[in-house]
Parts: sequence; C-alpha cells; structure tokens
Amino acid sequence: MFRKLKFEPSRLINTSIAENTSVSGEIKCDGNMRIEGLVTGSIECTGNVIIGERATVKADIRAHNVSVQGTVEGNIDGERVEILSSGRVLGDVTVVDLLLDEGGVVRGHVIMRKDEVAEPQPLPLAVTAKEEEPASPPSEA
Repeated sequence: MFRKLKFEPSRLINTSIAENTSVSGEIKCDGNMRIEGLVTGSIECTGNVIIGERATVKADIRAHNVSVQGTVEGNIDGERVEILSSGRVLGDVTVVDLLLDEGGVVRGHVIMRKDEVAEPQPLPLAVTAKEEEPASPPSEA
C-alpha cells in the first residue's frame, strides 16, 4: 500500500568535483557543491560547499555554508563556516558563525560580521549595581 522512500544523500549534492579532477576558472552554483579534487579560481554558491579531506582549493569562496576538511588557499565568505580537524584555511574568513575543530588551522583574519550579530547587552547585575550605589556623604568644608 505505502512505499517507503529510500534516502539518497547524493541527491543533496548538485555539483561534485571528483578527487582526480582539476578545474580552473569561475564556478557559480545554484545548489550544494562537494569538492574532492583541485579547484583554482573563484567559487560562488547559493547553497553549501563541502571541501573534502584530500581536496585543494586555490580560490575565494562565497557560499551560504562552507565545511573545510582539506586545504583552502583563499578567502571564505559565508553565513556559517566550519573548519574541521583536518581543515586548513590560508586566507581571511568572513562569517556570522564559525566552528573551528581542534587541529583545524586558520592563517588569516577571522571577521565576524557585525551587521547580522546581535549586540551584547549589559548584564542585569551590572545595571542594578549602578542604580543601588549609595550617595556620597556631603563634604565638610
């Protein structure tokens, strides 16, 4: 009566660059991308970019989410960037959320985008402590 649907993870990846593949130029992707080979140039993706453990990317990457297990020589701009224990980023990372696993490396600046991050609010204890300060006694002249 009911047919069980089989989940296929490969359907989540729209573009895949295999381990023994080299690509040079400007890549634009309207979906998710997985890179296992060598990419040189620039990458712009509306979805997620996954850099495999043996991959080398010599390009600037702009994507929604970026996961780095291999090596990226270039700048990364994304909402969420995760650099896993085998990941290496040689460039600047501009991000809202950053996950850096133990062993992961960033050689560059990490810029947390301020416009999309809530400003920290003063602790309630600090506000009440200022309000409760006793008035100083009048000085005798």
